[in-house]
Amino acid sequence: MQDDRPGPNRSTRLGLPLLAALALAPLGCKGSSAPALAKGEPTEEPPPDVPSPPADGPKLIVLQSGTIVYDRPSTKGRPLGELRAGAAIARSSDAFTRRECPGGWYVVRPRGFVCAGEAATTDPSLAAALPSGPDLSRALPYRYGRARTEGVPVYTRLPMPAEQSTEEPDLKRYLTKRGSLDSEVLGAAANDVPLDPRGVPAGPPVLMPGVDGADAVGKRTVGSFFAFPAPAVAPLAPLASRVADLKGGVLRKGSGVALAGSFVASVAPNPGEGRRFGVTPSGQVVPIDRLKPALGTTWHGLDVEKVGLPVAFVHKGGVTAWNLKKGEAEPIEDEELERRTAVPLSGKFRTVNGVRFEQSREGYWLRAQDLVVIVRRTKFPDFAKGDQRWLDVSLANQTLTAYEGQKPVYATLISSGRDVLKEAAESASTARGTFRIRKKLVTAPLDSREVHGDFDVADAPWVMEFEPGYALTGTYWGDGLGEAQTFHAVALSPVDARRLFHWVGPELPEGWHGVTDAMGEGTTVVVRP
Repeated sequence: MQDDRPGPNRSTRLGLPLLAALALAPLGCKGSSAPALAKGEPTEEPPPDVPSPPADGPKLIVLQSGTIVYDRPSTKGRPLGELRAGAAIARSSDAFTRRECPGGWYVVRPRGFVCAGEAATTDPSLAAALPSGPDLSRALPYRYGRARTEGVPVYTRLPMPAEQSTEEPDLKRYLTKRGSLDSEVLGAAANDVPLDPRGVPAGPPVLMPGVDGADAVGKRTVGSFFAFPAPAVAPLAPLASRVADLKGGVLRKGSGVALAGSFVASVAPNPGEGRRFGVTPSGQVVPIDRLKPALGTTWHGLDVEKVGLPVAFVHKGGVTAWNLKKGEAEPIEDEELERRTAVPLSGKFRTVNGVRFEQSREGYWLRAQDLVVIVRRTKFPDFAKGDQRWLDVSLANQTLTAYEGQKPVYATLISSGRDVLKEAAESASTARGTFRIRKKLVTAPLDSREVHGDFDVADAPWVMEFEPGYALTGTYWGDGLGEAQTFHAVALSPVDARRLFHWVGPELPEGWHGVTDAMGEGTTVVVRP
């Protein structure tokens, strides 16, 4: 392990981790759980009983994403969670031990040990040059972009103009063809949905001035979306312990990436001719003109804590509302419901001319064939007692209901494995059974099979793994909710995924990027037909 106090020469010559490193063990396929958060080797002795460092104490600065927090000062210990590049975590003043770690094992807040060295340092001067962290208060923790073209370069540092021309031989032609896309006006995004303190949607999306590039009147363009209030530092402090190539990887067309910030290349000493670059959470840079905004759907589920069940979701567009009079059904003029509209039901139904109708609580009727209905349960699992939190996932209906004991609190649509009810081990289906959330990650790479292998997904938000290779996850790249379209994952809208991420256990410690169920606090997940 190298010294944890890099000098100026070392900090300026080191490269960044390859993009491929970001995709280590992507979620969504059997046996692909991230090794960073896999269970450690069994140990007979309990971990040291040490006090948690105070929040205002000295900080450990994390240099590499995926830095592991162990339950004891040893890589053979049980992983408790992981930290992202740029995180500043309260630590003990002195190293607990230097065994296996010359830089020292430090106790971090609220629990666990981190080795200072290549992945983390006690030198606070590096913090300002590292990527900004995620915003956990919003539906999407980062702004996201998707590759406009095939082979978008991901640079390990700011490239000089000549280097850009070498790595992007079509650059001049591309920029001319691209024209004035920066002025293209964008619509509402997932982060425009207002959320109450519980994370429950509190109204329709509103483009607020200053939010994700919206101007004083709420107008947002492609150019303003990728411009951040505080420019990122360029060139960035390298995050790897080795010299890397200029180009750390490429993005296939459509591939998504999170951005922690952006900057316009300065004229000197690193001329970039005014080109804007985005900064990934790992500290790599991507030319913004090669990306298109990924806004995330504004659609979300329904808070049913007060209204209860049953509730329905309209599963196609242009559905007619009806009045039932004297045994006949009459369409209500100018009363059509959009696809996925949530409709609380009264529980009453009638059959008219062989067609079943469900009554909304507002009094109008809808054909049952136009709806996906989440019914009121009459039987519950044995563990559904008191305020015990659990998730009920129906693959046949493509729905998810969150419960506290026997009380439903949230209902929404999902997108699960596209083979629906086939055997999960042999098909693109989500595993059925009763599980527990075994780890949570603010963001994680996703197996490309979750999107038919068409592109790559870095930094999928709000990942909640309940079985190796199977997870609930938010999306920023598509909107197939209500239809089985994934490989093994249970996809959710950004708003719904964030709501559930903060609601289910285990609780994510402040400043951490991921947490395991080492304390036995994982929420139960029931996946059924």
